[in-house]
Amino acid sequence: MQRLEFEMFANEILSRLPTKYVARLRCVSKQWRYELSSHLFAIIHYRRMANNPYRKVIKFTNSSIDIHNLIGGKLDISSGKSISFPVDTHLSNLIILASHYGILLMCIQWRPNELILWNPTTNKFLNLCDKKPKKIFDLREDAVGIYMDSSNDLKILLLQRRNDVVIPRVYSRNTREWKTLTFLKGADYASTLYWWSSGTLCNNILYFPSPHYWTPAKSYTIAFDVESETFSKRPLKQL
Repeated sequence: MQRLEFEMFANEILSRLPTKYVARLRCVSKQWRYELSSHLFAIIHYRRMANNPYRKVIKFTNSSIDIHNLIGGKLDISSGKSISFPVDTHLSNLIILASHYGILLMCIQWRPNELILWNPTTNKFLNLCDKKPKKIFDLREDAVGIYMDSSNDLKILLLQRRNDVVIPRVYSRNTREWKTLTFLKGADYASTLYWWSSGTLCNNILYFPSPHYWTPAKSYTIAFDVESETFSKRPLKQL
């Protein structure tokens, strides 16, 4: 199928599919992955899904977790349904770190050994830190990102700052194992003078903005290519 014909097919037909099916179709071939990950397709798909009557919004309070339908961009209060979090903790301790196609990556304050991957729709969850030593995740020092690779495997990237060293680890939902990657050399990436935020996924790149507390000119962004699993440093002005 020629490039122009496939682009029209993707933008006119595939953009009407639910997000989870689009994610699966990205695994068909390199061409499908390229077109279904383009900025234009993302805009078209978002606009179509904005009118999807089955979209939902999850709302957290200190006393409840509620799921509502989103119809025509407006919250349908009458459709609200309360659900319970599968781990025993006060709801005020829950922090959403990242999300991907309705899957939430969460942590629990005061419990550094609990990093939770949770599907609110099915209420299934995974504690990603069950087999790891204490303090695998530090809310003040570490950063996380979530993405889907070319084999349709949901993965979590964890950047740990320990003893002036950055340790990057990736969790695979398919294998349920962690593996350690190689980080950038040089510079003061592990310095506590930088504040790291959760990764933002765009065109198969996870971006981690790293603003400097005292000197904005020293701020930068760490970019992680989810296909090659490599890192690069970029100035904030490039984004």
